[in-house]
Amino acid sequence: MSPIVVYLDWSSKLLEKYNINYLENLPEVFKFGPITKKARTEPLSLYSCLEAFLREEPLVPEDMWYCPQCKEQRQASKKLDLWRLPEVLVIHLKRFSYSRAMKHKVETFVNFPIHDFNLTNYVADKRSSRSQLYELYALTNHYGGMGSGHYTAHIKLLDENRWYNFDDSHISPINEEDVKSAAAYVLFYRRAKSDTSGSGVAGSRRDRDKTSYKH
Repeated sequence: MSPIVVYLDWSSKLLEKYNINYLENLPEVFKFGPITKKARTEPLSLYSCLEAFLREEPLVPEDMWYCPQCKEQRQASKKLDLWRLPEVLVIHLKRFSYSRAMKHKVETFVNFPIHDFNLTNYVADKRSSRSQLYELYALTNHYGGMGSGHYTAHIKLLDENRWYNFDDSHISPINEEDVKSAAAYVLFYRRAKSDTSGSGVAGSRRDRDKTSYKH
């Protein structure tokens, strides 16, 4: 027999009449949905998203780290570091969320820099003399939900120094201030200052990241 799932949609005024603090201690599958949904409507900066991505996090007991010295599973923490950045940097925003009970589209507005996206403080290799400033030159948008949707693109033509909106076969100019929206899905940045020391374009992903463990 398949499980029965019941969803209740309560208004904020009705919730104020009841004590719902105990719901915070329930497993994720039972948590009250609108509380999480409310948090998702608050704007975020791209810098805060990056800091969360690089933040040290403990590994859960079900995913303990095997220590090659101790030869045992140990409680540990995991941390990602950016070691070197490419000429072209592609950032994929997490717009779809899955849990044991439901899946949903994340509509949070992420305020991302168009100019002077400074990643200097996020690069672990402090010996590098390369510029870590980036300029946005394109992005893709996603409209719709989990099952279906529509994609558009905003692209800056560098020789014209002007932004355009690409929507299927329709192309139209767009003001730079209108490039930002909650529909932004994939961001494309290029290094603002070219590197004369050597290595050419590194591609559309980070060259390398390092994972360190502590226990």
